Amino acid sequence: MKRREFLGGIIAAGCLGAIETAEASPLVKAASKIGSGTKGKFNEDLVVFISDLHTNPGGYQPDLLRRTVKDILAMKPLPRNVIALGDLAYLTGREEEYALLKEIIAPVEEAGITLTLAMGNHDRRDNFRAAFPKQAAKSRMKDRYVYVVETPKADIIVLDSLQQGDDEKTWITPGALNEEETAWLKETLETYKDKPVFVSSHHPIHELGIQKLLLECPCCRGYIHGHDHRWRRDWFKKSYSEKRIVPTLCLPSTGHWGDIGYTRFQIGEDKAVAYLHEYEFFFPKPEEDPAKRPAQWDMIAEDYQGAKCAFSFKD
Repeated sequence: MKRREFLGGIIAAGCLGAIETAEASPLVKAASKIGSGTKGKFNEDLVVFISDLHTNPGGYQPDLLRRTVKDILAMKPLPRNVIALGDLAYLTGREEEYALLKEIIAPVEEAGITLTLAMGNHDRRDNFRAAFPKQAAKSRMKDRYVYVVETPKADIIVLDSLQQGDDEKTWITPGALNEEETAWLKETLETYKDKPVFVSSHHPIHELGIQKLLLECPCCRGYIHGHDHRWRRDWFKKSYSEKRIVPTLCLPSTGHWGDIGYTRFQIGEDKAVAYLHEYEFFFPKPEEDPAKRPAQWDMIAEDYQGAKCAFSFKD
């Protein structure tokens, strides 16, 4: 079988939500052994991360997001949490973009899964709050949308890194935290004495400048973000003379461009492991004609099949 035919089968299976095959795979069996938090319908220790949804009315992105939602709802057991790390809206956070997102994502909450939605540089807080008032209401801060997602074995802090300008027709790409949010993060991290905690936001950590805060928190075990639309592992350190590092992980987009997929985040007793489900790769948009599809796209998707990233809870 040719590589393209092989990958086409994988992508088609993803479009049909054929999660049963994936669940029988060695990768998913390994994930199920890490945690013991399964209680009936839900796995309390399983989080699904999605990012860079770019919900575009009339575009191709909504159908690819629906594919991801369908696959999440087919998981047995279901994840207790789904966290979306920003760029929920297409470009400028219009009301119609959030209305469509609300329609597509509604089945996740209807299934009893806890949904947490973060801000990205293409979002607008006012329009988001109007569409998702319950999300805004559970924020730990008044003017920014920050959350603490609690699980039995580790918590996940979700930050708001959106720099929102006055011009409704454009956006500010770099991420940043204001003084109040940075102070909140510092105070929150200081409360962690034993339980592992992860920090996440839409933007890469070097744009937020919070590396020192995370390195000084012994319980902080990793930083997870979106924005770059690619699966990428990395880490940062305080100095070359110290052993401690904090791993980072960049997530794929659900369907805009780049790596396309979602991430299963299984939390265990002594580590958490992120498993990539990569549907496909394309840039800058999907190619409908198979004859015109670059071979490199399929090679990238093939390389990332089965990719994972482990975060140790031990020093």
